[in-house]
Amino acid sequence: MEQQRQKDAMDVLQAWVDDYNARAGPGIRLGSAGEAGGAQLRLRYSPSEGQVSIFHMVAVSRNGRAAILVQRFDGPTAETAVQAGLWASSQLGRRPAV
Repeated sequence: MEQQRQKDAMDVLQAWVDDYNARAGPGIRLGSAGEAGGAQLRLRYSPSEGQVSIFHMVAVSRNGRAAILVQRFDGPTAETAVQAGLWASSQLGRRPAV
């Protein structure tokens, strides 16, 4: 049941992003991506060729309380995506912080 709720939430977010792009007709389209299981969500756009801006959110539990950690990453596409992924993994306890 929990996985279905997480998928539903991701579907709602994707519908919102699609609607925003259709209505606003932005010069730079907003994109989204998530993770199976729903612990991470990324909103991203490319301000110029080879560059990316990622707004990365991670759902965690800290001291028995739910929290959403947020970090923004900007820079060259490949390096920035790796940096954002390493940050998220460390927040989820999957890898040590770099």
